[in-house]
Amino acid sequence: MERLKENKPLRYALSALLWVFLCCSLPNVLFFLSLCIREDIFRPPHTKVLVSACKQPFAIGVPGGEDVFIYEGRTDRMYLLNLRTGEQRKIPDDPLFLDKGVFLSSDLVWLEGSLVRPGEPNYRPHYILDLISGKRYELLDLDVLPRLEGGKFDPKNYAYFQSAQYIYINHERRTLIALPSNFRQQPDKSVIFSEFSLGIQSEIHQHGAQLDALMQGLGLEYITIDLSLEYTDVPSPTGRYTVRNDGVYETTTNSIIMTPQYAGSTYSLKDYFKGWYYDETGLVVQEVEPFLFSHPFLGSYYLIPKPVLKLQLPVIP
Repeated sequence: MERLKENKPLRYALSALLWVFLCCSLPNVLFFLSLCIREDIFRPPHTKVLVSACKQPFAIGVPGGEDVFIYEGRTDRMYLLNLRTGEQRKIPDDPLFLDKGVFLSSDLVWLEGSLVRPGEPNYRPHYILDLISGKRYELLDLDVLPRLEGGKFDPKNYAYFQSAQYIYINHERRTLIALPSNFRQQPDKSVIFSEFSLGIQSEIHQHGAQLDALMQGLGLEYITIDLSLEYTDVPSPTGRYTVRNDGVYETTTNSIIMTPQYAGSTYSLKDYFKGWYYDETGLVVQEVEPFLFSHPFLGSYYLIPKPVLKLQLPVIP
């Protein structure tokens, strides 16, 4: 700092650069602040702000409702926001996380492998990323195991599912992951399995239905990790409610308790819903960022930032 005070030419140059930066960017900054503050204030009814639009957040739901993944575009930070405590938990620095990560729980992420099989160029196995330790654990791909005559999947391999403590199904990707209780010590018992290996044709809108049927036929419990509403309903943490494209339903009566109109949408919840709130009093939601056109300072296109919100469910008598 003392050297900077003594070096007048350098100080003047830095002052000039700062002046140019402020003059050129100040309209942009003020415009952005006016947009994001407006979005925080004039938000849909029955909501409260979890992450301000001024941070340019991008949210991904986490099964279970305890956390939501947040990437802040303004700060380039990413973390798990604990919805119960407000704590921000740092994500391990894994190069596959952003592009290939799919949450199984608040502690585990599936890192999708490559489409090619072992031995082929660019092959990459599937992994489980432990968010606590930052370590990866490779999954045994049952799809590449030897088949019976006619290419049928060998039912003896169902033993991997029957010995597992945790079974996860992602309907969108038609994939099942089974982990034993001590999967960190038994990586050879942790498996991944594709619905395509069953050799049963499914309708396009029934992704993962054969995996559901298989687990139900084996009498095994499993966890649905879809949060997209594209191919399956998403139950609340205790199963009391379920959310669908056209609203939230009470499970036992199958009666609708919240419509998209209540949420401020005239369409569906598909592109709005991010996950359940841990205590089942609401949903974590974020609107799709629309484009703003032909702004004189910002050019032809600009994304309007949207806050991450809690959408309160109606009070059920």
